[in-house]
Amino acid sequence: MSALILGATGLCGSSFLKNAVSSNQFAEVFTISRRELPPDLQVKQIVEADSSKWAELFPKDDVRYYFSALGTTRAAAGSMENFYKIDHDLNLEVARAAKANGCTTMVLVSSIGSNERSMLPYFKVKGEVERDIVALDFDHTIILRPGTLLGRKKSKGMLEGIGSWVGNAVYKTCLQSMAGYPVYGEDVGKVGVHLALQATADDSKAPKVQIVSSSEIIEVASKLG
Repeated sequence: MSALILGATGLCGSSFLKNAVSSNQFAEVFTISRRELPPDLQVKQIVEADSSKWAELFPKDDVRYYFSALGTTRAAAGSMENFYKIDHDLNLEVARAAKANGCTTMVLVSSIGSNERSMLPYFKVKGEVERDIVALDFDHTIILRPGTLLGRKKSKGMLEGIGSWVGNAVYKTCLQSMAGYPVYGEDVGKVGVHLALQATADDSKAPKVQIVSSSEIIEVASKLG
């Protein structure tokens, strides 16, 4: 059985990649990305600058696990329309290809506050992505909802920079709940891989849909060490 990671050049995706490889549980680990990853990584890279082709490039090599950390911001996308095309449409399109090619377990990095009925566009889109991917009916769907992501070498903007500063200040303190439980991207990837393998190891007891809050990510990561 193999795994594929989307968004492997980002914070959470690179952790998916690192932990999937180090687990030694996958015959092969694939990635699809716009640019090449470091050549020393033990992965099969599918590099395609045109993301509209990604779904058709999904491998048919017994890929049973699909990890998506694909995401952007409205500022980076340039408009709300482009943000939706990436965070919702592209995510859903590749997930459909994964399902069609026999993938049974999907792990999605979403966000704290995601809600399809939210008045805030970012959280509304995240909620719609969750809804539509759950509807694809994988054997196991694991949705990770991290709070402010810590561990970036460079913030994407002033607001994110402030959020990271606050997050680092309250991380694992009595104040962390007030900040939505900020969490390191490394831990998001570690927990995602662990829960995916755990779900299939004990298939009869694992929930079909598992939503994991930021506080739960921190708790599980602490136990994993």
